[in-house]
Amino acid sequence: MRRAGWAGGWGTLGAGLVLAVAMAAVQAEEIRLTVRNETVHRIDRRMFGQFMERPSWGEIGVEGALVPGTSRLQPKVRALLEAMKLPVVRFPGGTDVDFMDWRDMVSNVPDRAPERPVSTGHRGHKVGNLFGYDEFLQFCEQTGAEAIVVVNFRDGLLQKKPVAEAAAHAAALVAYCNAPVGAALPPGMFDWPGLRARNGRTQPYRARYFQIGNETWAFLKEARGLAPDNFAAHYVNCLQAYIDAMKSVDPKIEIIVDGDDGLLGGAVPLVLERLRGRVDYFATHFYRPWGMTAIFRNGQPVAVETLSPEDVWKAWTAMTEFDEQGQSVWRSAGLDAARRAGYRAAVTEWNWNGQWRAKTAPPLNSRWAKGMGAAGFVHAMMRSGDVIDIGCQSMLVGMGWGISAVFADPAGVKDPVYLPTGQLTAFYSKHHGERLVRVAMSGLPVYEQPYRMGEILPQKKVAALDAVATASGTAVFVHLLHRGFDRPLKVTIDLSGFQAGAGAVHHLVEGRLNDKPTDGQPEQIGIESTRPIAQPGRLLMVSLPERSVSCIEIPLVR
Repeated sequence: MRRAGWAGGWGTLGAGLVLAVAMAAVQAEEIRLTVRNETVHRIDRRMFGQFMERPSWGEIGVEGALVPGTSRLQPKVRALLEAMKLPVVRFPGGTDVDFMDWRDMVSNVPDRAPERPVSTGHRGHKVGNLFGYDEFLQFCEQTGAEAIVVVNFRDGLLQKKPVAEAAAHAAALVAYCNAPVGAALPPGMFDWPGLRARNGRTQPYRARYFQIGNETWAFLKEARGLAPDNFAAHYVNCLQAYIDAMKSVDPKIEIIVDGDDGLLGGAVPLVLERLRGRVDYFATHFYRPWGMTAIFRNGQPVAVETLSPEDVWKAWTAMTEFDEQGQSVWRSAGLDAARRAGYRAAVTEWNWNGQWRAKTAPPLNSRWAKGMGAAGFVHAMMRSGDVIDIGCQSMLVGMGWGISAVFADPAGVKDPVYLPTGQLTAFYSKHHGERLVRVAMSGLPVYEQPYRMGEILPQKKVAALDAVATASGTAVFVHLLHRGFDRPLKVTIDLSGFQAGAGAVHHLVEGRLNDKPTDGQPEQIGIESTRPIAQPGRLLMVSLPERSVSCIEIPLVR
């Protein structure tokens, strides 16, 4: 297929003679990756999860992916979601969860109309409740995903209700999800398992994870005003009340709480002191680049007109911090604190999330660039698997914000498609091993990214090829993020540390730079393919098209 230049075109989908000649011309030094059979740390499959948000402004999330007038997912949306092999899914919020009553998302609540009401989000927008807890938990059960259910913590922390009442309200949701019909419930609690049975579900859902609150720092100032002399104690007292109430219904649930101590006013040490062993994960969120209103280089403003498409590409795909080899890493005070204190982290929201707000349009505005930036996040997260167990990319289904994994048509007329950020995260979910293994690298091409755009920072060294390797009992997986804008690469992979077998394959995702299709291009931006690798043995030679993500899967001799 003929290449169509930066503004469009798929790149070369095959690896033929023309590609080999082009690579020989532009690649002066051999790129060599030596994959060693040395475990760095484990890779938890839950790291590649998603966040099924129900937002209330500029986006309606999963509500827009239903068969119109029903609570059922559109069949084609469901098929795309099932193909993602989702390990864990978070629901329902997000900011709105701390402003809403969970009972709005179930039917036949006592002293209400049988139908679910319309809720009001944190900005006053209306939120439908056709897709509620029963629909979500059945979806998780049917697709093999584990559920993370988020409960309202703001009511208790800010004393919108007495803390005991707010905690009992959260515990009631645990009862609806997990308590058996006829179970002994806390005194005074309504028979929520009986209501669940009336709504068509007799057996408990056995939801494993419950997160208490979302981004508690957003109302930290008001909370500190309620306890100016000892906010940490107030915070922990509220948290303990919630945990006690929720675990009195189901002691097996695992608890996630906000864990960025810098944003929580120093409360985390007291949480560890009083609640260690009762809190299972500390949550953090990670979004970049947010609003891009001006461009700077060396502290000086830069006219947008002077940028090239490649300049934007290199900035938008370099979203993390980078190590001495130019590989993506996360340097986070929250993760460092988790390592020191010995607790596990859950990145329950993350994504490439930014808006171009400069007056002049950028020379490149590409969802594929955003997807490649998100893939860099995944590499950084895998390298932090010593402390991160869970990751939930935001958001799973949508039609307004442009960062969803699946883009759906609320009318159900147009077919849904994957968007690059979610598609690439799902690609890693489908192809990875359970342990990170060491990789020695040489000959990596690197470049400088000199611009500041929003929270994108200048970087002295970014590797055009970002490589991590994972292994299972049956295969080695070499994950290759090729950030190069217009040059393919040829890479030698040394597997002498393993007993590699025959049948190696190259899983590949390529995407075009133009968001809207032209000249008969498909609606979906990224295209996945798998091809065999001809040469067996300890040395593999692989060809990587520019702007692509690859997973080289090598079976092991058993």
